Amino acid sequence: MLGFWLFCAAWRPLRRGALYMALAALAVTLLKETSPYSCPWDLAEWGGRHAPPGPGGCLPAGHPVTGFALFGLYASLEKGNPRAARAALAAAWVIGLAAGAVQVARGAHFASHILWTAWVAWGVTLAADALMSERA
Repeated sequence: MLGFWLFCAAWRPLRRGALYMALAALAVTLLKETSPYSCPWDLAEWGGRHAPPGPGGCLPAGHPVTGFALFGLYASLEKGNPRAARAALAAAWVIGLAAGAVQVARGAHFASHILWTAWVAWGVTLAADALMSERA
């Protein structure tokens, strides 16, 4: 993911998308760090060692943001290259949901954690795009 982000940041037409991707990943990371919600494998009722509320730090899910951050490319390409924007949007959903499904199968997250990650990434992307559009 980092290599792809560096590629986007270095290529002028994708720099705004790279900024949006970084902001989405940062937002998910910060929310995860302060979250009181636990992962299934940490909770006693799901086979973990902790009673609720457990150690926390599990919502939103971190791994799926590798895909959902691509919402940033969608937003930055939407007006200039709609075909590439649709491809970025499809890739965001496929990669994000696939990464999330793996984490759910491992017991690392509930499905709702994956959907919250998508919502946060989408919201941050839309907010950043609105702010950047106002500045332009």
